[in-house]
Amino acid sequence: MSTETENRPNPSTTKSSKGSIAGFPAAAIKLLRDAQKINKLSILVIVLAIFAFVVFGTLASLKMFHGSGQMYWLFHYLPYILVGLTIPFTLYQAFLVYRYRLSQPSMLVTSVGGASLLLIICLLFSLSDWLWLAMAAWIGVAYWFQATFKRFFNFIEDRQGQ
Repeated sequence: MSTETENRPNPSTTKSSKGSIAGFPAAAIKLLRDAQKINKLSILVIVLAIFAFVVFGTLASLKMFHGSGQMYWLFHYLPYILVGLTIPFTLYQAFLVYRYRLSQPSMLVTSVGGASLLLIICLLFSLSDWLWLAMAAWIGVAYWFQATFKRFFNFIEDRQGQ
């Protein structure tokens, strides 16, 4: 009798017939996996923005490109555009992180709210000298979500292994 109960899976840690994994609905796990993939794409675009900043900044500083408006535009605006393209995806990830309580709400308000406030202030008051700070905050939020998703899925794997 005791061997029968020992071999029975624990319903709170394994996939049940109701479609939940470690207490989370399977549909939620799929949404979070998709958000993690979107986050990886966002990180890739951010790395591309940093690469563009370094490469075009170096080229713009060369004497042969000193007067080139296109090179200056690529150096100055392309990184902002690339990081800005990731903001809607980061907001979607923030919604999922909040919805499934993967992080404390106060941390979400501090990071996403702070980055949003910086961006709105820079855009409303034409503070282009401070726009780099807002973009750096959004870069930080994207990397924070990367760590959050990694930590969550490590937790799920540990719960399934029990």
